[in-house]
Amino acid sequence: MSIGHTAAATLSQLQAKIDTISNNMANAETTGFKRRSASFADVLTSEYLNQPNENRQTPHGLRVGTGAKLAQTQIQLEQGTLRETGRELDFALTEADLFYNIETVAGTRLTRDGTFYFSPQAVGNGLELVTSDSNRVLDSDGEAIVMPGDTVSLEWRDGNLFAQLRNGGEQQVGSFALTRVLRPQTLESGGNNLYVLPELPGVSEEVVAADEHMKQNMLEQANVDLGLEMAELMETQRLLQFQARAYSFADDMAGLANNIRR
Repeated sequence: MSIGHTAAATLSQLQAKIDTISNNMANAETTGFKRRSASFADVLTSEYLNQPNENRQTPHGLRVGTGAKLAQTQIQLEQGTLRETGRELDFALTEADLFYNIETVAGTRLTRDGTFYFSPQAVGNGLELVTSDSNRVLDSDGEAIVMPGDTVSLEWRDGNLFAQLRNGGEQQVGSFALTRVLRPQTLESGGNNLYVLPELPGVSEEVVAADEHMKQNMLEQANVDLGLEMAELMETQRLLQFQARAYSFADDMAGLANNIRR
């Protein structure tokens, strides 16, 4: 494979890394967002077996790569900074591998975004706990968390949710369904800050929610460091420029060779 082909193959993969970095930076203010990092691997390596020659400088069995590809983008589950909001329906998870279970039209999804709201039931007089996209938050039994219609506030204590009623009373309404992801690289993006967990053995486990697992009136910020992302973006852009120049040089050399033939 020529130098031009090698550079062209690497250029497109470097652009994919820039897209990953750009996505991280664009979501720096997204609640509970988890950044991704990119890693590369050789596309193909060729071994050149040279004829023995005492004047030859190239070593025998020289291995030459023919470009690089984006091997994978890995999700990074480091805990984000907790920000106090003073809003009782905000819940921040305090362990990096825990996720809320959310019911969507496409099935159960996972999220770290604990920004919840009250929504009237479609059938009945109760209130459901939902996300900003109106997806229902699930309890430890896999059902929607439902509160009485006269609920005025919600309190998290002793591993349970308690609805504070208009008449001054309270009612226990269950607990959050939490999933601990044991193999985070199996998570697939489901859009809108949601994740899809494949049905494979050993990738996750259910967790009984306890006080230490979350904090009320707080939200987890994205684990994106804009300074580090900007530094990596600049480094990737320099590599992109280097590969572009290599491609340009290869094109110039091919033009010279064609002119000699003429």
